[in-house]
Amino acid sequence: MDISDLTALSQKPKLFERSSAKLWDDLHLSKMMLEAHLDPDWDAASRKFSTIDASVKWLSEDIFPQKNINILDLGCGPGLYASRLAKLGYSVTGIDYSQRSINYAREVAREENLKIKYIYQDYLTIDFEPEFDVIMLIFCDFGALTNEERDVLLKKIYNALKPGGLFIFDVFTDRNRDESDLGRRWEVSNNGFWSAEPYLALTETFLYPEDDTFLDQTIVITKADTNIYRIYDHFYTKTTISNVLNKFGYSEHKYYSDVTGAKYREESKELAVITKK
Repeated sequence: MDISDLTALSQKPKLFERSSAKLWDDLHLSKMMLEAHLDPDWDAASRKFSTIDASVKWLSEDIFPQKNINILDLGCGPGLYASRLAKLGYSVTGIDYSQRSINYAREVAREENLKIKYIYQDYLTIDFEPEFDVIMLIFCDFGALTNEERDVLLKKIYNALKPGGLFIFDVFTDRNRDESDLGRRWEVSNNGFWSAEPYLALTETFLYPEDDTFLDQTIVITKADTNIYRIYDHFYTKTTISNVLNKFGYSEHKYYSDVTGAKYREESKELAVITKK
C-alpha cells in the first residue's frame, strides 16, 4: 500500500459516513461475532449471560408479566433473549442482519422446540402492522444509527406497536466515554478478530462533540486488500432521548440505569428506556 493512501484513509470522516466493507455477513467477522455473542462471561457482541438472565427476569416479572403478548426482538443475534422469553411462554419474533446468527438461533429453537419466528433482515426495513405488544432493541444498538436511520426506525417501531405497546431499549450516556478514549492503537495478528489472514489493524477514535458521537474507525490491512470499518456511538441523556421520542409520539418514558431495572443514576454509563405508544 502507498503510504499516501493510508494517510487518506485515516482522516476523520464526515459524521456518520459509512464504509463499504461488510461486517455482519463477512464469513470471518460473522464467525467471530457469533463467538463473542456466545461467550457467557464477555460483554462484547452481547452482554454476559448473567446480565441477560437478570434482564429477562426483570422484564418478565415487572414490565410485562402477562404471557399472552407478542414480542419483537430487534437485533436478536443468536437468540439469547428470544429463547429465554420463549421458554417463559411468550410469543417471540427475532430479527437480525447476520445470517450466521439467525441460522444458529433457528437451530437452537428447533433443538429445544421453541416457537420463535426468526427473520434474516435489516431491521431498518421492517414494515409491520400494529401487531406487537413489546418491541426490544437491547445492547445500545440505537446509538450506532445515524440520525436519519434512528428516525426511520422510530417511525417503523411506532407503526408496529399495538396501542399502549412498549418500546424497550438502551443507550450509552456521556459517562461511558470521554476524551481519554481518543487516539490511535494498532494490532498485528496472524488470525484474529478482523481476518483469518495475517493483518495489521489501525484503530483511531474520533469525537464529534457537537453531535454527542464517538467513532471507532479501524483500517485492516492484509496482503490481499485493505478494508475500513466504522462503528459509531451516539450517546444520549434523559433530555436528549426524551426530545427525540416526543417527536414521534411516544409517551410515558421511564428511565433506568440498565436493562436489569437498576434505579436511574446520573453517573450511570448506560440509560435504559421504556416508552409507550
